[in-house]
Amino acid sequence: MPRTRFTALAVLVPALALAAPAQAGAAPLPSIRSVECIAACADGQPRGGSLLVVSGTGLGNVYQAVFPGGRDGIRDLRGRAGQASTTTVRVRVPWEASSGTFVLGTRDGMVSRAEPVRIAPVPVVSRWKCMRQCAPGRKVRGGSLVLVRGVRLGAVRNAVLNNGRGRADDMRARVSHQRFDSFRMRVPGKAITGTFAARERRRRSPGRRITVQPRAPAAVTPGAAGSVFPVRGAHTFGGAQSRFGAGRSGHTHQGQDVMAACGVPLVSATAGTVNYTGYQSSAGNYMVIRGTVPVQDYVYMHMQAPPTLPKGTAVGAGQAVGAVGETGNAQGCHLHFEIWSAPGWYDGGRPFDPLPQLRAWEAAG
Repeated sequence: MPRTRFTALAVLVPALALAAPAQAGAAPLPSIRSVECIAACADGQPRGGSLLVVSGTGLGNVYQAVFPGGRDGIRDLRGRAGQASTTTVRVRVPWEASSGTFVLGTRDGMVSRAEPVRIAPVPVVSRWKCMRQCAPGRKVRGGSLVLVRGVRLGAVRNAVLNNGRGRADDMRARVSHQRFDSFRMRVPGKAITGTFAARERRRRSPGRRITVQPRAPAAVTPGAAGSVFPVRGAHTFGGAQSRFGAGRSGHTHQGQDVMAACGVPLVSATAGTVNYTGYQSSAGNYMVIRGTVPVQDYVYMHMQAPPTLPKGTAVGAGQAVGAVGETGNAQGCHLHFEIWSAPGWYDGGRPFDPLPQLRAWEAAG
């Protein structure tokens, strides 16, 4: 993809630009010579979210840039600046930036002359919030009505949600109330955490990550032994590296990986009590349920979100406990599932291969 450069013009900074006159002995005013889009560009042209390299002089103390924003460019939007040297600085374009001129600002109050910049006319999503049919805490879930904000959104026809597994499972979301700076989106009922983009006839916005809370699974009837399979959706048991005892760096795999899409509901395999919950760099969000018959621990790792059931909560077989995720040291969405003998997980018990038990639960439906 070609990189685009802009030649600096000697355009005076508007009065609202916060400039201060240079004094004798003061650091020189920052001066822009050229601008180059190096990342997240649209056909080589800057857009909201692009990374620019600004070249010039006196740039060592630059810490921010001010861009025009909104329909007519009348809003001032601040962009982060970093990796500054005397001759270059990197600038992140604000998501809602518009074409016009931008300036650089230093920590001691100096402001550069304005530099023209043309922002690619693509739709850009900057933020969103759940309006109706939200999960607790006004979080997004399948069926939610979401207000999406950004720029150049008036011609958006639909939104495309993708969970990162290719286009085969993309979902289209209906949109309404399109305006330059916003639209409303109905999240598909089966949507899961992933990315979404606003789509016009020929263009789409850059993908933005959206977390979709899983809906509670339908009631699950325990089998004859009072237990159920913990993953309530399409799944596999992976390959050799997913098995109990598989080699890992410095240790062996202590559980069985159950591969499933992020957001697939998880339920308690047996009746018991929540014994531990937390987050760990390798396990990610995890939960340990101490079963009653038999007395052993069932461990769920890489969960999508922190468990909401506190320690000591009694759970029944088939009760919702969370969703499949990829938190911690996880390669793709899956549940890492362990079973520990009494007296329990790191309480003196030992892990053993859970795959035979998982297959038995799976066969029982």
